[in-house]
Amino acid sequence: MFNETLLDFLRGVPFQDLPESLVMAMAVFAFLRLPLEGRKIALVALLQTVTNAVRLLPIAFGMHTVILTISLAFYVRMVTGVRISRAFWAVILCMLIVLGLELLYFIPLQKLSGLAYEEIVKSPVLRGLFSLPYEVTLLILALVKDYYNRKAKEQAGR
Repeated sequence: MFNETLLDFLRGVPFQDLPESLVMAMAVFAFLRLPLEGRKIALVALLQTVTNAVRLLPIAFGMHTVILTISLAFYVRMVTGVRISRAFWAVILCMLIVLGLELLYFIPLQKLSGLAYEEIVKSPVLRGLFSLPYEVTLLILALVKDYYNRKAKEQAGR
């Protein structure tokens, strides 16, 4: 696709990579019924943010997503001890939610903004802005799921 440089990657970290990794980790934790512990989520998010540098590698389109899916599941397993199969289930669920949301909003938002796809992909700020809808949605899902997880735990403890 587009050759991303190290400088492009570093510019994108605060706008897309870190926020995306943070909300993905939160959503995975919530789907696994794990408490949203800040330190653990931050560790997973930071590791995943660094792993996003895989986009700099000259590998086939789509392989980056496979590598990032595997790495996120591995990091969740490493930090929480949850079974790797459960971690994969939660990561894949998050990826499907992101894919579904992007299919719904990306083209209408692109047409509304009048920006070409190439402009969006090459700009770290635009990539971050175009990621906001699914990031906000994942954040809301994570917080709502965590709320219900805690309620269920309280009910079971009675």
